[in-house]
Amino acid sequence: MVLLKPWQQSLVTLCLTWPALSGAADDLPDTITLAPEEPAAAVQFDPVVVTGTRTEQQLSESPVPVIVIGRPQIQRSGARDVAELLQREGGVHVGQLAGRGSSVEIQGLSSEHVLVLVDGRRVNGRINGAVDLARLRVASIERIEIVRGPSSALYGADALGGGINIITRRDLGQGQWRVRGDGNGHADASVRAGHELAAWAVQASAGYSHQTAYDLDAGRPGEDGQDSDALYAMATAERDLSSGPWRALAFDWSWSLDDSERLEADTGSGLYSTRKRIEDLRLGVAPRLALGASDLSLQAHYARYHDQFLQQGRDGAGGLNDEETLDEQWTGHAQWDHQLGAHQLTAGVEYQFEQLEADRISQRAERDRQSLYMQDQLRSWSHTLTLVPGLRYDRDSQFGEQLSPKLALRWDIRPDWMMRLGYGHGFRAPDFKQLLLRFDNPAVGYRVEGNPDLQPESSRGLNLSTTWFASEQASVHLALFMNRVEDLIELIQSGDGPPDPDDPIVFSYRNVASARLSGADIQAQWQPSWRFGRLRPPLHLKIGYAYLHTRDQATGQGLSGRPRHRINTAVYFDRGGYALGLRGVWVDERRFAVETSAGGPPTEAGVARDYALFDLRVEWRDTPRRLLGVELTAGMKNIFDAGDARYLPIAPRAAYVELSRTF
Repeated sequence: MVLLKPWQQSLVTLCLTWPALSGAADDLPDTITLAPEEPAAAVQFDPVVVTGTRTEQQLSESPVPVIVIGRPQIQRSGARDVAELLQREGGVHVGQLAGRGSSVEIQGLSSEHVLVLVDGRRVNGRINGAVDLARLRVASIERIEIVRGPSSALYGADALGGGINIITRRDLGQGQWRVRGDGNGHADASVRAGHELAAWAVQASAGYSHQTAYDLDAGRPGEDGQDSDALYAMATAERDLSSGPWRALAFDWSWSLDDSERLEADTGSGLYSTRKRIEDLRLGVAPRLALGASDLSLQAHYARYHDQFLQQGRDGAGGLNDEETLDEQWTGHAQWDHQLGAHQLTAGVEYQFEQLEADRISQRAERDRQSLYMQDQLRSWSHTLTLVPGLRYDRDSQFGEQLSPKLALRWDIRPDWMMRLGYGHGFRAPDFKQLLLRFDNPAVGYRVEGNPDLQPESSRGLNLSTTWFASEQASVHLALFMNRVEDLIELIQSGDGPPDPDDPIVFSYRNVASARLSGADIQAQWQPSWRFGRLRPPLHLKIGYAYLHTRDQATGQGLSGRPRHRINTAVYFDRGGYALGLRGVWVDERRFAVETSAGGPPTEAGVARDYALFDLRVEWRDTPRRLLGVELTAGMKNIFDAGDARYLPIAPRAAYVELSRTF
């Protein structure tokens, strides 16, 4: 366990107990509450979700458990990007990759097994198998939906562990600007506005971010953080149509540019300057039609991810590594939804073409996929039982055909108690780099070679969960899961090691592992109903615990880098004029095998100690006359100063100040 200093213990105690001593305000807008005389569907926080079944329905009616992080929760988190937001949340585990972004795990399955979507569309441009969630800024996000467990029956490849769907904002609410700076030299600014123009709902947002490099180990050459400048912009236009069969037409565009540089040491005493420049462009159009009692949704989408990487020796160190990667993806999708009595029928077709040009691969790579999926959501037995069978067929131009079935069952035992059972298959075809990569890192002294003989990974997963609305102010969710993954692809050292110490160590990919992963996750939230006289404390408490057990069937060892225990907590107190929030996570120790990072040093084998990552945030809002409507926020990130250069390269503790204004 983490041993806290006396001042740290006092700070946590103060944040947990002080709100209960204060007065009252209105209930939080994103708290799940249930009236005793009403069914479970009657919840105050009940948004429309789409990720669990690929159809729109209320969260309270979903047969598949969906974790929803809504806009109010995003705002009060103080997070700047999705990686920072999810790093302190329950249900997922987000880590940091040295110099190359972030990684995410769901139910113990790593980033390459987690599908990341924006508005239901795949995000391309993976680095070391991971989509860097730090690329996605929260200013333009309405909510995040997370589905855990194999989801290939709906989304195809890469969804062995689950999916994260990031829903962008579509409201025409008030505009806002925001500026922020912290003690680590990280500053950012953003602006967002919306307007109705000639029957079109048009909105746009833009932002800029700068970060200064940091050093977690003064006695070790090189830097752990990086100097970076990032720009992003996005725009959407949507129109409701009532003439003929057309219902709506939407366009979206987003662009971001991230330019960063850091110093890293080689295995000797030399220093290398590593610079990366990433440009990300996404375009899409989505018309909707009404065909009698059916809805037809169409989508066309283009994504372009351009990564430029330069590594050069300093102070006489030799070696030059200049690489470029261009990943382009075209997607076409059509989905038909039809209500037939108690059956909600869904069928869809999807076409995807991806092209990769990279200096790290031996040839230009192309892949196309055609998919067909269908699903039936049946509500029966006096509307207390919901059954959802589904099946997806995928054809991959490199790996042939794949069938992915699923079955979900929901049982409303009582108006305040429900159970869900889900079983599904997942698969993942090897990516281009695992097949064709040839990457040399002279700074560290290793080489990674692809393997064209790799086979797809596959999984079978079982999820059982129950949700209990204990009262109007409290709810508890418990989930149990078990996954088995076959033909797991791992990066292993080729041969018994180099014959000459001056030769690089060679790594390659192999289908060498079969793994079992099981665990439990419990999340509870409570909004106290007791009163001080006529006052009710505007307090929201949330706590969660996750247990994970993994086993490599070949070695009997646990999988690398997975913590066995994890605890998350959040306390939020809102008086209207001001608010106080404390949120964070404690993560158990992690055992690592040797892992390489294309563009960064290998992660050393060993044991990483447990850590506590907590943030404190204070908001002042009742200052319109004194500050012309500007809201002031102050806080502290990483208040226990977690982080180390080897296993947890995150920014050290820092205070920040933020100003924002709604117009």
